[in-house]
Amino acid sequence: MTTRRTHSPEFKARVAMEAISGRKTLQEIAADHAIHPIQVSQWKKQLLESASDLFGKGRKDKERGDHQTREAELFQEIGKLKMELEWLKKSLSCSTAHELRRLVDQNHPQLSVRRQCELLGLPKSTLYYKPVPVRAETLRIMARIDAWYLDDPASGSRRMVDYLAAEGIKVGRDQVRNLMRRTGLRALYPKPRTTIAGDPSERFPCHVDLEKIHAPDDAWATDISYIPLRKGFLYLVAIVDLYSRHILSWKLSNSLDTDFCLLSLEMALGDGRKPRIIH
Repeated sequence: MTTRRTHSPEFKARVAMEAISGRKTLQEIAADHAIHPIQVSQWKKQLLESASDLFGKGRKDKERGDHQTREAELFQEIGKLKMELEWLKKSLSCSTAHELRRLVDQNHPQLSVRRQCELLGLPKSTLYYKPVPVRAETLRIMARIDAWYLDDPASGSRRMVDYLAAEGIKVGRDQVRNLMRRTGLRALYPKPRTTIAGDPSERFPCHVDLEKIHAPDDAWATDISYIPLRKGFLYLVAIVDLYSRHILSWKLSNSLDTDFCLLSLEMALGDGRKPRIIH
């Protein structure tokens, strides 16, 4: 028989502060502390609702609040450092393997070669890899495939094999398909019609007439989307002016609630702007 886990108030506060910092998704926080994401969301909500009570208590509660604030600042700093590290890895991932290999210092006194490869996101095996040049015969076949594709863009790998065979070039379909993929060539043909409109009674037309928008603040548009990450996702809300296409405000949140949406709206209305329509 398994016993139910209990958590101390300090542990709940630390987890809630980490969720409020917004540096991690709820799924990442839950995985780090071996708890459920719903529990993290509930603790975050409880902390936000009871935050105002901290100012009405005595000195002891004030010291505790200062300690929690300092702890939250440390968590924010840790989250910022982790975010910068992830950004660095993401930026370096756009570089080629050749450029990343040049950054490895095999004589570094503190960082081993393995650790440098891990920080750069570079497999250690590729550090000693020497690329094999493409054979001249393969380049000649690729040139002929490109020439035939310009003449007949609807030709696929099967027809391309026949074209090459007519020129005396004997090559299999698998090799032709691989070469076409390497050069980014795809046969052009009608695709299946996958978008079918529903019943007219189920359609909801847009009542905003774009032709009647002649000045800024005539109509705003807002929408919520999500940004997938390696562990979980973040929610994004944005408000756009339909006339100027200017993004008035935007906010990110690791939980789907109304607080960050209202905060984004308050930011857009902060300059005294009053839209005629918010769509």
